[in-house]
Amino acid sequence: MAEHQEQCRHILHLSKKEAKQFLDSFDTVLFDCDGVLWTVFEPIEGANVALELTREHGKCVKFITNNSVRPFASYRQQLLGLGYNAEEADIIHPARSIVHYLRARKFDGLIYCLGTENFKATLRQAGFELIDGPTQPLPESFHQIIATVHDDAPVRAVVVDIDFNVNYPKLMRAEMYLKRSEDCLLIAGASDKTIHVRHGCDIIGPGWFVEMLEQAVGRRAILLGKPGYQLRAGVVQEYGLKQPSRTLLVGDMLEQDMAFGSLCGFQKLLVLSGGTTKEQMGRTNNTLQQPDYYADSVADLVQLFAENK
Repeated sequence: MAEHQEQCRHILHLSKKEAKQFLDSFDTVLFDCDGVLWTVFEPIEGANVALELTREHGKCVKFITNNSVRPFASYRQQLLGLGYNAEEADIIHPARSIVHYLRARKFDGLIYCLGTENFKATLRQAGFELIDGPTQPLPESFHQIIATVHDDAPVRAVVVDIDFNVNYPKLMRAEMYLKRSEDCLLIAGASDKTIHVRHGCDIIGPGWFVEMLEQAVGRRAILLGKPGYQLRAGVVQEYGLKQPSRTLLVGDMLEQDMAFGSLCGFQKLLVLSGGTTKEQMGRTNNTLQQPDYYADSVADLVQLFAENK
């Protein structure tokens, strides 16, 4: 643990020469959003200045998140509040990545979806046909529950993301479609097992439900949220990252952000303003999840830029 902490340097503990080398080593910055730029309730102090200075120093700024709960208009409004005028192409999130993946496969068929209304709306607006539910409580009777979830709908893909109203019948229905045909795709968006809301408040994430279905049907999901390997090619190609090592990924989660950065060959900066503590960072023995640098928050980037004009 001590060895890793020594290797992973705080960006404000770098020497003047090291800081300049670090800032000159990347051209693109991929910012995670929740826990990095804001919490569920408020912006993180210094995020607006960090974005401004990153652009002023000639860096290309993009955003990548596992949160498809909010529509693009909400992201745009939130980023406008930080002084950044974002285009839809600037933000990668699971619903958008799933649309791109299905279009690339020329997918044509019925989708059973566990997700929020905004998530499902993104897929429907892209021209895909979805079914969902049941959302209402069912009688506590095997006969009536099975009669509800065991249908003949010609489902060719099951898509799982954050679903605040997930229930046992929905999971049973997803399992039955997947077991009916090995050609039925299992696609996952957000894989987070923990969702950080604010200090002292973490909630269960959709990753547990994805894992439950994977174990029930005996195959892995196609993961199109971080840290999905299938997401890697789309991000590198879409943003033209011909030298991935000259991209800096700024995130707050070890399993999602740091592991994804490792798979992509990015440099990785962990901020401690979200879902990971310094102690958790020090305890990780998974080399994919280990950051290259860390900071207390993006406000440290502001200080770093100011000290290295």
